[in-house]
Amino acid sequence: MVLIYTLVMIEVLAFIAYFLATGHNNYKYQVYSQSFFADFISYNNAKLLFLAGAQLGITIYAFMRWYYEFYTIEPGLLSYRWGVFFKKNKEIPMDKSMTTIISYGPMGRILHYGSIQVENGYANKTIVLKDISRPENFMKTLKYFINPHSAYFNNEPDVVKMLKEEEHERLEFKSSFRFDRKLGQPNKELEKAAMKTIAAFINSNGGHLIIGIHDNRETLGLEADYQTLPKHSSDGFENHFTQVFNKMLGPEFRTLVKLWFNKIDGHEICVVQTLKGTRPVYLKLDQNEHFYIRTGNSTAPLKMSEAESYNNSRFQNTNV
Repeated sequence: MVLIYTLVMIEVLAFIAYFLATGHNNYKYQVYSQSFFADFISYNNAKLLFLAGAQLGITIYAFMRWYYEFYTIEPGLLSYRWGVFFKKNKEIPMDKSMTTIISYGPMGRILHYGSIQVENGYANKTIVLKDISRPENFMKTLKYFINPHSAYFNNEPDVVKMLKEEEHERLEFKSSFRFDRKLGQPNKELEKAAMKTIAAFINSNGGHLIIGIHDNRETLGLEADYQTLPKHSSDGFENHFTQVFNKMLGPEFRTLVKLWFNKIDGHEICVVQTLKGTRPVYLKLDQNEHFYIRTGNSTAPLKMSEAESYNNSRFQNTNV
């Protein structure tokens, strides 16, 4: 479609140039007669040369504009570069905060092309990828670079099966994420406990944290958690979870975690599926960093000297 637009624009501009060259106005002849061309080329031939030169110049400019305009997608960054005489560059960080929207015009729906608007909420930046052929296919590439680990989350965890198991190295249950049923109010210590477990999963072999289930397998649900949030829903829960996660563990590790919401016994619960990391994650509390791993069915802290030794053996040449 960019090629079609370019050809149409060349023809429109060429027509304008033709009109300017052949229109009957005395000033054009006066300009011609005062130029050095008048001694070598007739007025009619000069008009033809002007028309040919204008069309050639427009064609070259259109080609150069297409040649120097391109998008680059790489891990963590989307770049847009353009400009013939003045080079310009716009970059936008790629992370899970990004939103992508496809839009089609009337011709786009018929000829299968459209534009993709990419917006990063944290960085407050937007890039529009214009006139993309079959943008729904291009979206797959974007989503992969936004979350390279998405392929590992294709299969939803079997919650029913996990609820029949005891807690172990890769499974733990939490009654709530933030609502303390004993105190009858939110308690940030519960959020810290959940993040300790998730950090331990990342530093070990991954795992599943099920929130809304008591240790005795009683289904308590997330309804009490929902009521403590501005948005009383799973979306509000995940937004708050992400804020806590980014603050305590770091947004660079958020792609290692996916939240699944399920209905059990009439209550909604959350399964936090966590992949093992390729580098250590530290829990940030009270301006200090803490390191946790899973040992059996519990989360254990390590001293910095122990963590260094563990990291040397655990993360050396490790891939997810």
